Amino acid sequence: MRSDNRLKTVTTLNLLMNFCAFLTNFRKLRIFIRGMRPEAARLPAMLDLLDSDRLVCHHPLPTVLVNTRTDRVVTANQAANHLLGPEALGAAFSDLLQCDLSIAAVFFDAVAHFGNYIDRGLSLSRTDGTALRLQSYGVQYRPDLVLLSFLDLDEHDHRTRMAEQEAHQRAGLSQWQNIYGFFREVEAQNHLILEAAGEGIYGINAMGQATFVNRAAQEMLGWSSDDLIGRDLHATIHHKHLNGEHFPAHTCPIYASFRREETMRVEDDVFWRKDGKPILVEYVSTPIYDHGVLAGAVVIFRDVTERKENERKLREALAQVEELKVKLEQENDYLLTEIRSARSHTGVVGVSPAIKSLNARIDLAARNKAHVLVSGPPGSGKSLTVSAIHEASDRQRRPLVRISCDQMSASELEAELFGYRRGAFAGATRDTTGKLIMAHNGTLHLDEVAELPKVVQAKLHDVLQRGHFQRLGDSSQTPVSLTVVATTSRDLMAELRSGRFRQDLYFALNVFSITCEPLHDRSEDIPYLAKHFLDRTTRRLRLPATRLSKSNIDALMQYDWPGNVRELENVIERAAILAQGGRLKFDFQRPDSSFGTGADVVLTHEELRNLERENLQNALRRAGGKVAGQKGAAAMLGIAPTTAYSKIKSLGIDPKHFK
Repeated sequence: MRSDNRLKTVTTLNLLMNFCAFLTNFRKLRIFIRGMRPEAARLPAMLDLLDSDRLVCHHPLPTVLVNTRTDRVVTANQAANHLLGPEALGAAFSDLLQCDLSIAAVFFDAVAHFGNYIDRGLSLSRTDGTALRLQSYGVQYRPDLVLLSFLDLDEHDHRTRMAEQEAHQRAGLSQWQNIYGFFREVEAQNHLILEAAGEGIYGINAMGQATFVNRAAQEMLGWSSDDLIGRDLHATIHHKHLNGEHFPAHTCPIYASFRREETMRVEDDVFWRKDGKPILVEYVSTPIYDHGVLAGAVVIFRDVTERKENERKLREALAQVEELKVKLEQENDYLLTEIRSARSHTGVVGVSPAIKSLNARIDLAARNKAHVLVSGPPGSGKSLTVSAIHEASDRQRRPLVRISCDQMSASELEAELFGYRRGAFAGATRDTTGKLIMAHNGTLHLDEVAELPKVVQAKLHDVLQRGHFQRLGDSSQTPVSLTVVATTSRDLMAELRSGRFRQDLYFALNVFSITCEPLHDRSEDIPYLAKHFLDRTTRRLRLPATRLSKSNIDALMQYDWPGNVRELENVIERAAILAQGGRLKFDFQRPDSSFGTGADVVLTHEELRNLERENLQNALRRAGGKVAGQKGAAAMLGIAPTTAYSKIKSLGIDPKHFK
């Protein structure tokens, strides 16, 4: 234990003595350096400069030594003098720059930071001003000295191309023979498959020369295998487009397949036969390799001339169909325009000046909220005009409420119009909403307004003036906003002069007037109306399709229509029901041939039955399909409801069609 401690002490003393000797020698070295002359201190820098000259002279690339502090080219080798010009040595480096000084500053900063740097952004020019495309290599030789070497990219590219050409020429025939042998080997191994294939198959080497051609390809192209092997196949069968324009080989997809080493699929191209005729083809070009080296491509193609011709014919046929379709649509547009001109509003059919004027006034009435008075003889279309006004207005989503002023007494009409509370009069067992409140924000149609009792006329005028009314038996006022469209077949001015109609109500209702002309004054509308009624009747009653002949139209045009449009509708409906073999026969019931005229007319049983059917249908139409009750068809005909139901059943009439 004591021996070990003695050994550690001796070792420590030896280390201290050696360290003291090192310090003594270091002090002597510092004194020696301080005593040296300044010329001796510059000697290493001079030696370094001589070394840099030798380094630059023997560098294989154009090389210069640049002093970044003085911006001078200190040294340049022979190659640099040839590249930059002999005046470059000693010149300012910034004078040789083609690029911005900031780019050069970034480059030299990168060299100082990394020790060396490579960049193509440092653009230089020769001393005569010629721009150079260079790749620059910078090495930090000393703190202020940078060794710059340049690679002339244009010269480098030229040497590369020359080397490739030289290598290609050296390979020459032997390389082609190797590739040809490879293709021959492929053909030999797959001979049966290639010859049996229905598609044309040929191989080409990297120079575009044919190496094998199967039987199907020979038959399609008209060339024999001996004709094509070894020839430039593009120049032989693929040299021009279908329109005769030249097809450059560098744009050929087949060449691109082995130059880009990717499969190319083309669905619309042309190959040229030996006889000069084109065939339309679609093909797949696939690059092939020999031991990992690209050898060329295999092209599989098929003749699609017939298919393309069929497609062309189909396109032409479709184009003709489309043209006919356009013509048909144009004709349909014309017909629709004709129909619209004959039927501008719902149910308003015709092309006469009277109908055109009626449509214009319907539009004016619909755009305003003023009350309207529609006049005209019975059956001239007044109710239809009211519906058209309502449907064309902004009130079309609100109800159109109709009330007949000629079918009720004054008390009944008042109760119907204003409504009543329970107990308001004898028989008022429940609250009833009147037609006025039902037509709120909508349209109220007062049919045959000339028949309105004067007591009701006064109350109605008050409602139109004040905008509110009071139900029978009610103490509170009910506000109401509506548009009144009144219709009359009588001369309301004559009623006014006779005192049967209130003047104030007349002027309140006649804010906007419309007159429906009788049918005999607008005979040009008869064909359109007849067609309209015939189509509607056959659809409603599900009758066989029936057409109007020229003789039918002539017969309709020669009749004077005392019953106006309503009579025309009844005649068409009766003729459609009785039509045989799709032929229409009209039976005009003139007033002088009806009962009670004293005329010596004899009707058959069938004619009497038809007349009874027509009369019952008219009653149902006016009653809206209602049979029993105060406003029903039975009451209009003056018969019991049970009798009316019996006749309806025996005559085969469905009241639902008249609702």
